[in-house]
Amino acid sequence: MTLKNLAKAPFPWFGGKSKAAPLVWELLGDVDHYVEPFAGSLAVLLNRPHVPNRSYHSETVNDIDGLLVNAWRAIQWHPEETAEHASWPTSEIDRTAREIALVRWREQGLVGKLAGSPKWCDTEMAGWWLWGVCVKIGAFTVGGPWTADNNGMIVKIDRKAESRGEPGVMRGLPHVSDNGKGVNHAATREPGVKRGLPHIANDGKGVNRPATREPGVLSDQPGNEFHPNTMPELIRWFQWLSARLRHVRILNGGWERTVTTGVTKTLNVRIGDGHAGIFLDPPYADTANRSKGLYGVDDLDVAHLVKTWCAKNGGDPDRRIVLAGYDGEHDNELADLGWTAHEWFTTGYLQGGYSQQSQDGSGHQQHRERLWASPHCLTLAAQPDQIALFD
Repeated sequence: MTLKNLAKAPFPWFGGKSKAAPLVWELLGDVDHYVEPFAGSLAVLLNRPHVPNRSYHSETVNDIDGLLVNAWRAIQWHPEETAEHASWPTSEIDRTAREIALVRWREQGLVGKLAGSPKWCDTEMAGWWLWGVCVKIGAFTVGGPWTADNNGMIVKIDRKAESRGEPGVMRGLPHVSDNGKGVNHAATREPGVKRGLPHIANDGKGVNRPATREPGVLSDQPGNEFHPNTMPELIRWFQWLSARLRHVRILNGGWERTVTTGVTKTLNVRIGDGHAGIFLDPPYADTANRSKGLYGVDDLDVAHLVKTWCAKNGGDPDRRIVLAGYDGEHDNELADLGWTAHEWFTTGYLQGGYSQQSQDGSGHQQHRERLWASPHCLTLAAQPDQIALFD
């Protein structure tokens, strides 16, 4: 089987904007510098209709989740190695073991190297993360009770025993009045992971999707042929993504760093007639009535900060800004500043990591998806999707 659509992330992502991408690009146009501070699955970037990797055209993406950024960088710089590590059968026990390893990798501060070097990445951890988010529902999160002991055996964290410490010589009482100090401080502990069943509700997602599979052993006779563990179509997918992302700057850190004048206004924007296009897709706010913990690094308040920045900078003629969210999140504050709201979700199936189900009134909220366009965005040729929220 051959993969047909390579312009997509090799993992599911809640709130993905692949279906919104055409409208985003119609509003932004062929900007000289495209900036995406909340990278996620890069759905809008990967669905850009314009020729990529052109001279004097820049693309910058960023995310605060180091595990996500590590995965994208590994695909960008080492696609074959990353594919090899991501290619693995669905296994409950491997999912738990790899999540423990990923937690330790992050807690050891290795994610910090992503900020220190624009090309550094860990292909093994990237492949394991990609595999892990494809065999469970939801992004990689921590906070469960399981970890591994010094012998590599899986153990359940004993919350009651944590503060007592190891038995030893008793000369006076040990410190037990709170949850630990110094090297025993609570912040030094590993969060552990949640132990649960892998995703087996359908025929596989992302790096495990059916189209990446090969027949395997072709014959039971001597001298039979078989494919290597790494799936060839997966390698081809990662190679395509690597080529597409070749000149994309992939950053790890706070969103604010990527929307400054110094970052967004490249030379063509600053002294020429060019424009910076900024697509902001922060985690849905607390006002969106959604569950917390959908992302590896989640925040119910950041959308409000993003809205404030948009209100302050939307009048800049050098910037075309598109903000994503749910209806009711940003309406009143942006209406009087000339922003327009657009509905993009169409009837069909749920997108972006949601379980696929028809629109039968089952409680999904994607019909509430909106895009807010700043005053200097392009005017749509026809605007049947524009809604009268601001009348």
